Amino acid sequence: MSERGGDAQELSDELDLEYWCEREGLAYRKGRGSSGMQLNMRECPECGDRRYRVYLNAETGLGNCFVCNAGFNKLKFVNANLGLSWAETFNHVREVLKEQGWKPKRTTTAAVEFGEVKLPVSFPLPTGEGQNLLYLEKRGISGDLAKFFHLRFCTDGWWNFLKEDGSQGGQKFVNRLIIPVFDLDGKLVTFQGRDVIGDQSEKYLFPKGLPGTGRFLFNGQNALRAKRVVMGEGAFDVMAIKKAFDEKIDLRDVVPIGSFGKHLSFGSVDGKDQLGCFLQLKRAGLEEVTIMWDGEWRALVSALDAAKQLRRIGLRVRIALLPSNCDPNEVLPEVVQDAFYKATVYSATLDVKWRLRNHYADQKQSVSFDC
Repeated sequence: MSERGGDAQELSDELDLEYWCEREGLAYRKGRGSSGMQLNMRECPECGDRRYRVYLNAETGLGNCFVCNAGFNKLKFVNANLGLSWAETFNHVREVLKEQGWKPKRTTTAAVEFGEVKLPVSFPLPTGEGQNLLYLEKRGISGDLAKFFHLRFCTDGWWNFLKEDGSQGGQKFVNRLIIPVFDLDGKLVTFQGRDVIGDQSEKYLFPKGLPGTGRFLFNGQNALRAKRVVMGEGAFDVMAIKKAFDEKIDLRDVVPIGSFGKHLSFGSVDGKDQLGCFLQLKRAGLEEVTIMWDGEWRALVSALDAAKQLRRIGLRVRIALLPSNCDPNEVLPEVVQDAFYKATVYSATLDVKWRLRNHYADQKQSVSFDC
């Protein structure tokens, strides 16, 4: 293999193996394995066995044939199938990438600054040894995702704040997942503490003395210069959307952000609200917003209200519909992907139509106009 290692790695990283298999007419089955989506190829290019005994990771291409034990990565699999020289294989992959319309995978998060806000004593996830919370793993949040969103765990820390009378108060964040919230510049502005044991009266604990999350967009710091974003509700919805979109090469440029509820704050005198955030993002290049709130009657009505505000500032808005009573963290990644693909562009006509005949009408029979 004469190609320089870095160039070969780049070609491998960029190639969508599923796209290539369809382009070349190779028969395969797609399923979910222990390490993510996998392609089960009908024929092994090395031994010729046609019993679907070749398993490849859809993302990395790593895998092997369980008949002849031949090992593969993306480039080796392409090379073995085409029977070309390595130089010809690299040129072939370059041409495929031009057709593919590759979008870079967002594996790195924007630089953030913790600044003056001092989080309760906690440790970052995953740990230095690569350990993640079982609570997160059960919810499908890997160590890589935990790192991307700067999640931390607090075993017995305190948040200290000043009361109105000038005295000091404190909140105990025992056994809570710390979810930092940053502004668009990447500066820590507040946080949430999620109970992960299930024995506390408050599921979420919010630090007193800091701004409410309703002024910000969760993960908004990663949306600067993005052309497309998808807006979920809570932090876990955003994490689930990112996980789902990372599986699709054509969705990796879509940045998931969160509204912290079924609303979009606006009207602040100083412009420090969520609509103000969208105005900043629009100036930085944002063109389209897809709203993906919970699959319920009230969420759809609220999504129409938010869409109206976003369209007024010149953004193209789409509304994605999830299954009834489900949010992105409660369905499979492919359901989230499908909801995004099938999202409907917002218009005044659609607004009237969906208020009169809500997709979740079985949850509530009457709707009101909120003009």
